[in-house]
Amino acid sequence: MTKTRNPEITRKKLIDALQRLVDGDPERLTGKYKINVKSVQEEAGLSLGSAYRYPDVMDAISSEKQTQAKKTGKARKRSVSTDLERIKEDKSKEKRLKDKYRHELDVANQRLDEAYAEQTMLLTAMMNFLDIEDRIRLLRESKPKIVSIK
Repeated sequence: MTKTRNPEITRKKLIDALQRLVDGDPERLTGKYKINVKSVQEEAGLSLGSAYRYPDVMDAISSEKQTQAKKTGKARKRSVSTDLERIKEDKSKEKRLKDKYRHELDVANQRLDEAYAEQTMLLTAMMNFLDIEDRIRLLRESKPKIVSIK
């Protein structure tokens, strides 16, 4: 059995649901709710997305949503920052990031230097444990062999 869709009945359901929500007398919703597209669709008993097919219903929901926001004092305020202020903010964020990464690089380089110093100290200590003959032999073997080019 297929449903027959009647756009006028759907529109009326949505408008009636919106009015019930505005009046504070919903039939389906309980507890706290905001006037928005989802709550109107749920109150109307329709699937999500059904209100988007009716631009006049969407305008009515938007209008009531703004009215409700004004009543509660939670209306969205537009940002007064200009393009120049936004650019300055972005530049300062970039500067903070650069400083942060520069500091992290300095810390990493310092750790690398410390590791290199520790390795050098360990190699020196190991060399000190060797006899003089073993040291000389090790130094001779570790010298790179230089081949002259003719």
